[in-house]
Amino acid sequence: MQLRRFILTHTWLCALALVVSIPLGAQENNSVRINVDAPDSVAHVIERASPAAARFAIVSRDGRSALLLMDTTIVAQMTDQGLARMNSKEATDTIKGTVNRLFARMALGALLPLFDHGIAYHLRDMKDARYADGRLQLIRANGEEVFRGTEIGKTPLMESFAPQDAIAFANRARDARAKLGR
Repeated sequence: MQLRRFILTHTWLCALALVVSIPLGAQENNSVRINVDAPDSVAHVIERASPAAARFAIVSRDGRSALLLMDTTIVAQMTDQGLARMNSKEATDTIKGTVNRLFARMALGALLPLFDHGIAYHLRDMKDARYADGRLQLIRANGEEVFRGTEIGKTPLMESFAPQDAIAFANRARDARAKLGR
């Protein structure tokens, strides 16, 4: 199981790097830019979680990404709408050059199943959750912020939620963490 998770995680992160390196820089709208920074083993790649199964969920202002509070984890993932936008023709229409546009469409089509996953973070590893400095902050015991380096589209993930949604999520995440105990 660990080997499968290792291979899936590293394959997924390599695929993300490939998509980011595709000549998408010419795009101004409908950005397909995705950046995930998961330098440790605390966060791991999982099958997408169902928002209906979550204790609580929030969706980014642009509708592309979501945070789900599950029983023992917090899951960051693209929404169905975000995946559909990524797979749409409009996602690559602004790329200059027919060959570059064709390559981008082929790469996105081939990699879409890899984006159909979530990144889970265990609540037991969270020290605090709060909304401050214009972003949702999930704080680890060592003071680092979970999902801080994650971007979907043009906005960092943790800054992409409406303040009232982020505050509600932080409150519920703290409560869920407290119920887990140590």
